[in-house]
Amino acid sequence: MSSKMAINLLKPLLPYIPLLPTPVLSLFPSLILHIASHPRPSSTNFISASTTHPLHAPLIFTLISIPIIYILGLVSGNVSWVDRLWPFYTPFCTGFLVLWLFLNDEGGVYGHNLPRVLLMFGLQILWSIRLLSHALKRDFYNLKSEDYRYTAFRRIVPKPIFALVHIFVIAIAQPILLFSLSLPVYAIMSLPPSELAITSSYADLVVACLAIGCLVMEYRTDKAMYEFQNTKHSLMASLPPNQLVQPGAATSAGEGGAKNEVNKKRLPRPSAYPPSHHPGFPTRGMFRWSRHANFASEQIFWMTQALFVIAGSESSGVTRRSWGDGCVWAPCFAVSPHPHFCLLILFCASTFLTEWITSRKFPAYKSYKRVVGQFLPQETLWLWVIGTVMGTRQRHIEKVYGPVKVASNGKTVESKKSR
Repeated sequence: MSSKMAINLLKPLLPYIPLLPTPVLSLFPSLILHIASHPRPSSTNFISASTTHPLHAPLIFTLISIPIIYILGLVSGNVSWVDRLWPFYTPFCTGFLVLWLFLNDEGGVYGHNLPRVLLMFGLQILWSIRLLSHALKRDFYNLKSEDYRYTAFRRIVPKPIFALVHIFVIAIAQPILLFSLSLPVYAIMSLPPSELAITSSYADLVVACLAIGCLVMEYRTDKAMYEFQNTKHSLMASLPPNQLVQPGAATSAGEGGAKNEVNKKRLPRPSAYPPSHHPGFPTRGMFRWSRHANFASEQIFWMTQALFVIAGSESSGVTRRSWGDGCVWAPCFAVSPHPHFCLLILFCASTFLTEWITSRKFPAYKSYKRVVGQFLPQETLWLWVIGTVMGTRQRHIEKVYGPVKVASNGKTVESKKSR
């Protein structure tokens, strides 16, 4: 009965199988042929085989990674395994493409694309180094640590819901997304000479500078956030509780029922902070213009990888082949043909959860969202226009940048924070 049900479920999908990308359709036949015909099959021999597509090795790596990531999450109870792979995954997939160029005899046909491919690969390596250094600084490779967003989400949703998120969003979607971010490199690598501009151009230089600028912005933003949190928690450990700002103190009276409900649901609670770090989260420097400048820079960085494809083509539409139907099509593009658009969806969901947690810990964050844009400075300008017209901007400014009230020996002391 179960086999019949499976056949009935798969039967409607059969007509669509020929529409799958060529690398996916040819992967298993090519792999089986190599194992059956080669006397000593190996990964190197497979990459150099004439029947091997450039994307076969990255696809195999992804198909192997998905069950490993899922099983490790189940066994350890920690679902941050894919996060530990983020600094390496996409450069690793791109590395397979570069290996194919050097090891496969057919790679010589696309040798004219090598300078631009190596430039894109080099930028990915720089991105990987920056992200890895930040992850090491945060002790993210401690096997007992888990992203606080996963921990909070696990507490507020039923176990079956979190199990579905674990398998589909964390274990399956993210590896496929990280694989797809290497596809612009394949797009450049596989274009014939007649469709390419000169080996390198001013457009490549401009795009490379934009990508490096994004990495610098990510570094500065992450560094500023790390230093803010470090000094905040150091002061919290040294100051007595009555010298800390208690965001929930003013609203706790008469809200016993709500407080019990918070405890019952294990939702994030209001968090104390030193007066010097009012309102509990960074609001100065670049955080005055963007709430998540690092996320914005990350998205733009991966968009620059796609811009290299446009810079290296004669026409503006990624040569005469369309972006969605041509060489950058992949299984994860069932929702969108653009890898960076899928990344945008992931970051928007992650940012929503991050800001929900922060708003519960620091009530002033709701006003901060009315003053500063989420990603781009243009959003901040638009919020300034709306707040000025509606007459609400000054009220939100006071909550975020205004006086700090600190309970000290039962008295209220006000200390101004410089704007």
